[in-house]
Amino acid sequence: MVTIKKIEIKGFLGKGDFEWILDPVVNILGGKNGSGKSSIFKLCYTLLSDERIYDDQDKHFSTLFEKAIITFSNGWTLTWEKKEQKVLTLDLSGAVPQLHRIASVIRDENGQERKFAELKPLVEVYLISSFEQHISRAVQYAQQPKAFSTDDPMMIDLLIEDQINIRNREFSRVMEEMTDAPKDNDEARTSYIRNHKMIYESLGYFLTEYDKPYISTFDFSKNQQQFGYKKLSMGEKQVLLLLLMVSNAQRKPCIFFMDEPDLSMHIDWKEELVTRLHELNPNMQIILSTHSPSVITGWRDRVNEVNQLIKK
Repeated sequence: MVTIKKIEIKGFLGKGDFEWILDPVVNILGGKNGSGKSSIFKLCYTLLSDERIYDDQDKHFSTLFEKAIITFSNGWTLTWEKKEQKVLTLDLSGAVPQLHRIASVIRDENGQERKFAELKPLVEVYLISSFEQHISRAVQYAQQPKAFSTDDPMMIDLLIEDQINIRNREFSRVMEEMTDAPKDNDEARTSYIRNHKMIYESLGYFLTEYDKPYISTFDFSKNQQQFGYKKLSMGEKQVLLLLLMVSNAQRKPCIFFMDEPDLSMHIDWKEELVTRLHELNPNMQIILSTHSPSVITGWRDRVNEVNQLIKK
């Protein structure tokens, strides 16, 4: 299992150099609003998701950071650095410096340069950015100041729908393959179904007011009335989305960036959130940011503040 061992960012928000040594299981990052937590997560996720960062991302990240180095548990490193090149202006008035988009450089434990395609299979990475996922669809803002229909889906509704579809497609694929497999594969089939249904136990802990949703559409029932997940509260939707995303990783090794995953949740839920997510997939490295002291319950030794990680 390859995890992130260290994140280094040079020229961090003009304050100094940021260095964070990570635990292979759970990591919690605290800090004031505007301290750079979300930007760190987005930079790392972007660098681990694609060989290049694109022009709009480059312009954003280059205003915040000079250089980023991600060191992995297998000794590999990924380095991104802001660079400039002189480019002639259209009126030929002279060469002016402009940012030059470059690919990240990846090196193995021996210092040999490797291709991004060689790193990609070793590191499965996910990101959930709760604040952005709570924002309504852009089309709703375009209708302002006119009133818009409350039936229009929120962004978080669309993300939940995507995760449910991913879950059901994968379940159908695996079941079809196992149907054609030899009968001595029953143990694997039982194990897969057990892991597939683990999400219901976690949901049962958080959503105690509802009957257990043992149906693939994740419809809920209460007082003999059935309704879809879009009728849940924002905090309930948030926990459903988190559990779906973690469950869909199918207990495989992965790195999961969670930017304020506890948004809109009750304090009792926050205290159990990290533990429940870890139980759902004990093979993932959780890298989480929060403003809530409740989230760190049971994980205080895994907490770091942004300002404490900056060397001036």
